Parts: sequence; structure tokens; C-alpha cells
Amino acid sequence: MEVLNRLFRVERGEWGKLLQFGLFGLMLQTGLGIGFAAGDAAFLSHVGPAKLPVIFLLTPPVMVVYTAIFSFLQVRFSFDRVVDVTLALLAAGGLAFAWLLETGPKDQVAIYYALKLYLAMWYIGLYTLFWNFTDAFFDIQDAKRLFPLFAAFCALGVTFGSLIVSALAGVVSLPGFLAAWAAIAGLTAPVAMLVRRRFARIADSDTDLDAESRGVAQQLLLVFRTFRASPYALMLTATLFVTLLLTNLIEFQYSSVLQKGRSEAELASLFGGLYAATSGFNLIVCLFVFNRLVGRMGVRNVALILPATYFAVFAYFFLAGGEVAALAAFFAYHGVLTSIEYNNQNLLFNATPSAVKRPFRTVVEGLAEPLASLVAGGFLLLVAKAFDVRELSGVGVLLGAALIGVVVALRHLYPAAMEANMRHGWLNFGDPAARTPRFDADAVALLEAKTREPDSGAAAAARELLRSRTATSQAPAQIDPEISAATDEFAGKLADPSPSVRRYAVSSLASVVGHGDIHLVGPLVANLPRMDRASRETILKLLAVIGDVEAIPQILPAAAQLSPRELRATEDLLAGLGEAAIPRLAQALGADDLPYRARALAARALSALSQAQFLSQLDRLVREELAATGRRLESAQALEAGAGTDAAVRLLARAYRERIGASVDFVLELLALGGQLPDFDLLIVSLHSANPKVRGNAIEAIASGVDHATWRLLEPLVTRRGAGRGVAGDLLHICDEAVASGRLFEAAAAAQAMARLLPPEALATRLRPALEPDMPPALRRGVSILLSLEPASPTLVDLVQALATRPEFAPATLDALTALAERATPAPQGRRPTELLLAGGSWWLARADVDEVAARHPDLALAMLKARDGRSYAA
Repeated sequence: MEVLNRLFRVERGEWGKLLQFGLFGLMLQTGLGIGFAAGDAAFLSHVGPAKLPVIFLLTPPVMVVYTAIFSFLQVRFSFDRVVDVTLALLAAGGLAFAWLLETGPKDQVAIYYALKLYLAMWYIGLYTLFWNFTDAFFDIQDAKRLFPLFAAFCALGVTFGSLIVSALAGVVSLPGFLAAWAAIAGLTAPVAMLVRRRFARIADSDTDLDAESRGVAQQLLLVFRTFRASPYALMLTATLFVTLLLTNLIEFQYSSVLQKGRSEAELASLFGGLYAATSGFNLIVCLFVFNRLVGRMGVRNVALILPATYFAVFAYFFLAGGEVAALAAFFAYHGVLTSIEYNNQNLLFNATPSAVKRPFRTVVEGLAEPLASLVAGGFLLLVAKAFDVRELSGVGVLLGAALIGVVVALRHLYPAAMEANMRHGWLNFGDPAARTPRFDADAVALLEAKTREPDSGAAAAARELLRSRTATSQAPAQIDPEISAATDEFAGKLADPSPSVRRYAVSSLASVVGHGDIHLVGPLVANLPRMDRASRETILKLLAVIGDVEAIPQILPAAAQLSPRELRATEDLLAGLGEAAIPRLAQALGADDLPYRARALAARALSALSQAQFLSQLDRLVREELAATGRRLESAQALEAGAGTDAAVRLLARAYRERIGASVDFVLELLALGGQLPDFDLLIVSLHSANPKVRGNAIEAIASGVDHATWRLLEPLVTRRGAGRGVAGDLLHICDEAVASGRLFEAAAAAQAMARLLPPEALATRLRPALEPDMPPALRRGVSILLSLEPASPTLVDLVQALATRPEFAPATLDALTALAERATPAPQGRRPTELLLAGGSWWLARADVDEVAARHPDLALAMLKARDGRSYAA
């Protein structure tokens, strides 16, 4: 089974879903293959290829009626009901045409016209129906792997249908084939019902689940507004329109050549064989080629294959002509168009605005494509008799060149369209207006009344709210640069153990610190992560006033422990240091011993100061980081495979996984700063979404933005494939590396895991060298407890494990849980403390400490919010 999974790129547990959707497509296309092979032969024999332009002209009115009816059904009823109605109409239509051909008048030309239009309608209708239905169950990344396999089932269905006609054309009449199609449609209904019951749909975005329903007129209005608002949607429609023009022209060309000198039975046999041969080609391409092709070239580059093929075919028709050219045209239409272009169109439609994707596709394929048939039919009626095959081929060459130009434009618009789809449904928290409170007149009057209350905390809060409505960022006040004795006095208080004394010292320094007070940098940075929010803001302002570029190596590790808002302020601080900061920032950017938040901060500041300097390091940094992360992935898989019931090993494996995720986020931010990817914040929010379609769109934006070599390194890290498939590895070697890394939690978890794996003597031999003077206190204490150098008590790992059992903390990152664990105490403090249950008794977290850590770690804040609110969230 593993061989099949690798061969077809199918994940574990997907075969059941794949086979059921594949069976649905196979049965739909088997009936269509029977109808097309038999119906086309009958039309060409009884009416002739010269009348094909009439069919092209009549197809649009038929599709207008079809689109209106099915758009109404999609709004009035569920899409499941639309599928049921379609299958019922297929069965009824097949039986009706079979009856008319058996019992109708001798002159049946009108019936053959109607049958040809019926086939054209269902050729478009069933294609749209199947892919609209299937698209609702898969995100784009699964679609890139599995949709070609579904197309292979569809091609196999056409092959079966065509072979049936080819084999039985001499003994079964056209009515018999149409009755068989009706029977197959009836048997397809229970398959569709089974698929709907067993599998759940995926919303197109995080807002779709709650979106209000719209009527037909509203949906059509939204679709037409999409043409004005989305250049990509307009260009995609133009691509489909020109493609259909060329397809109609190519069908006329090969039909005119192949019909000469053949009877109806000979034509049926020929078309049956050709349909079977091209379907076999389509089967191979869909099963083994397309998903690898689109993975290697990307969706937007694969879109160029059909235009180039059509251009080459018409050029061959123009230069040589004959049956060989006709067979090449048949192959381009029923082979390349079906196996490559139609599969790729399914992925191209994913970049259309998600709010209107399904009605947009219905309208475009139901109206815009038949409009191409109308234009082609009118053109052929007017010039077919005046132009020979070679002259028509010249028109095809010109249209082929135009199609290549349109697809090049579409290719250019594709990444921006994917970014717009990611943006759909997410609030723009970066908009200053989103952070500015808005009050109606009554609220303003109430706040103004509150401000008049004497000595009231509510009055101060009201004044602040009124001020914030029009507040703008202001530069820090000018500080007197003269060094005074007060500066040294306040600086000495920064080392005081009392938080209130340190707060007083920081606020007092704001009035005396000036440029050049570099002796204050060390104490200020040491206090930066330890102080309250107001003091942290003051320290950042003081560091900006001092303006010491040599302080950057100290500032960055401390800033990694700050809140997102404070990180932005630190970024402004670093950028404000000017070009003198570039060497230090470049050095920090490549320092793999720094936290990723610190390195990302350095990257943002460096790109703001000198984009050229940043870009000169970008490729090397990305390659080195992804190579190291690939090795880390192997270690994580080995830890997961060998964890068993050992909590420390499981936590160490989780730490490696989270570090991998942080590394990927860091690389994506580097690429976004380098202009290769869209807005980083939007990309990360989408990439971490719980909605598979939103996440899939983010992955597609990454795949279309980076080169193939980078994507090969990124793909296993962002697609999450292979997670949990652990491989055997040397756990002790991995633990040794983690302890030597000096990273707080990884080293602590590795040391505790080694205590389970080694006897005490061997453990002491391995851990004693790790006791360095500058190691973090929590790590030193944990190692000392494991070596029995301190009395037994809960280690950092024990506390994190206890936190991970509480539902309000469990989803948070280990960085956040570690910050909480470092604040835990053996006795309760403050109001409403949180109890942590451990084997040796309870430890406690003060509510103020929990709130402070949550303010610095958004993942913890979101986990706590989810635990208090029963509604579902996207990320």
C-alpha cells in the first residue's frame, strides 16, 4: 500500500474517499462517453459537418436556459438536490430521445439537431456539476494531488463508454445507446447520495459558514461586479472564451477532414477508437503526470501548455493539412484539453473570489463559454465557404498567439488573486481605524460627564478614551543630555529586587536620560522583559534616546520576550538608529542561537534600513535555515517514534515540531520581506487557519511565489504530510544535541528524558559538563535536581506537563507554557490563582502572571479565549 501511496501521491486513509468520488465521476462520464461517441457519429452521418456552425450558434441560447434553471435550483435548493435533479433529467432525456428515434418521423434531421445540442449542453453541464460538487470537499493542496486522479476516473469512464460504442456499433442502434446512458444515470444516483452522507464539505473561507443566503439576481449581480473588481476573474474568463473559440474551430477542422468518404458505422467505429485512445492518454496523464507536472511547474505555468499546443496544431494544419493534422487536432482537443487544461482550470478557478466562486463558475461555463460557440459559429457560417482549410488554420494560428498572450497576463495576476482570497474573511487589525475607538453621541456625553468626577479612576479612564479618538503618534520628548548625579542615583535602583522601586527608577530616568548614556543600556535591557507594560514602553523610549548601536545584541534577545505591539516599537527603535545599525543587524540575522522572534525583528529592521543589504543575504539564509530545519524534522520524527509513554520525550518532540514551525514562519517572513511572497501577517494567519481551504490557499500562494528549489525544501514543512510517521533514531544523541543547544525548554526536556534512559552514573557523566555559569536559572535548577544536587521538587518540565493538561493552556506553544511555568509558586498568591496538579502536590499561578504572559504570547491568549467561548474559531 505504501508503494501505491507514493506512486499516486495519496495520503493514508484517503483511498476510501478517493474511490467513492472517482466512482461518481466514472459513472457520469461513462454515460457521456456513450452518448458522445454514438451521437457525434449519427449527426455527422445524417446532417454533416457543414452544419456544425449552426450547432455553435444554437448552443448559447440552450445554455442560457440551462444556466438560468440551474442557478435558480442552486439558490432555491441545496446543491445536493441539484445533483439529484441532474441525474433524473439525464435518465429522462436519454429515454425520451431513444423513444423519439424509434417512433418518430422518417425525416429525423430536427431530432439529430436537438440531440447534438443536448450533448453539448451536458458536456458543459456535467463537467461543471462534477467539479463544483467535488471542489466543496477538498482544499487546493489536496486538489492538486487528487483532482488529476478524479479526472483519470472521468477519462476512464469516457474510455469505457467509447469502447462500448466502438465494439457494439454494428449491432446496437443509437436508441439503444441512449437508453444505456439513461440506465447508467439512474445507477449513479445512489453513488452520489453515499458520497454526500459520508463526507463533510469544507467552507471556502472562514466567513462562509455564517454567510447569508442570496437570491439568483443578487448572485448574478455579485458575479458581474466580480468582473469589475477582480482583474484575474476577467482575464480567466477571457482565457476560457478564447480557448473555446479555438476548440470550436479545431473541431470543425478535424470533423471536415475525417468525415470524408466514411459511412455512419465507420465514423462511429473511428470516433469510438479515437475517443478510447485519447481517453487512455488522459488516464495516464491524470494518474501519473499531471500532479507531478503542476507540482514542478506550478498552476500558472501549466496554463501555457494548451495555448502552445493549439498554436502548434494550427501551424501544422496551415503548413501540411491532411488526416495526420486532423488526428493531431483531435488529440489536442480530446487529449491535452481534457487531461491538462481542464484539470488546471479546476485549480485556476480556486483563485477567483471565494465569496462568488461557485456561481461565478456556473455563469462563466454556462454563458461565457457558449458565447464563444456563438461567435465561432457565426464566423464559420460567414466564411466557411469562402475559406479553405489552410486559410482557417491561419486564423487559428493568430488566435493561438492571442491566447498565449492572454494566459501570460493571467499568469501574472494569479499570485495577487491568491493573496486576495487569503485576505477574504480576515479582519485587518493593522488598520489604524481598527484600533481607534468609535463612540456615538450618547457615549461621548457619558464619557464627558465621567471626566468631571473628582479624584476618580473612572474619570482618568474616560479622559484617556476621549483622547484616544484623535490621538496620533508623537515623537518622544526631548531629554536633557546633561549627565547629572540623579541619573546615577536612579540607575542604581534598577537593580533593586522590588518591582515598585524599579518602576519608580524607570519613570524618573525618563526626565534625565540623554543621548550617550550608554552605561544605562545594560540595566535597562535587563529590566525590559521583567517590567510592567508602561515601564517597558518607557524603557524602549529611553533606549531610543540613548541611541547606542552596540546595544543591539543585548536588545534583541530581550525583545523576543515582549508583546507583538512592543516588538513593533522595538523595530522602530532599531530602524531609528540609522545605517550604523546595519552591521549589527546583519550579524544578528544570521545568528542561529538567537530566538526566531529576535532574528525576525532584525530582518524587518534591516530591510527597512537597507533592502539591498537584506537581499544580498536572503538566498543564503533561506537555504541554510531550511536545510537545518529538514534535519530537525528527522529528529522530531525519531523522538515521536521512540517517545512511548515518556512525557519528557513527547514534550521534546513537541518542542522540535514547534521550532520547525517557528523556523518556517521565519523563512516565510524573510521571503515576504524580499518581495517573493504576499503580506506576511496575512500569510501566517491563513497558513495556521483551521479551515483547510484557507490554509490551502496560503500554501498555494507560497508555491507560486518561490522558485522550485526553495519549494522542494518548504513543501514537506508547510503541508504537514508525514507528521507522525516516526523513524527510528538515536534518542540519546538527539538529547545530547538538545542539552548542548542551551535552549531553555529543549535542554530541560532532553535532560529529563536522559534521566529516564540512563543509569545515575552515566547521567551525571553526560549532564555535569552542561552546568555552565551563564545557563538559565530554571535549566540549572532542573539539572541540579536530576543530579540530586538539590532537594527533589517539580522541574520546569514537570510544570509544563501540568500546564499542558489544563484545557485553557494546552493549545498554547511551549514558549508560552515555559513562561508560565517560570512564574509558578508552591503557594497560592493573589485572587483566583490557578492550581497545577503535580505528583508531589499543587503549585500555583497568580492571575496577574497569567494575564501578563498572555499579553506577550497571542497563542496563549487565543487558547484561553477558546476555552471560555464554545464557538468555533479559524485559527
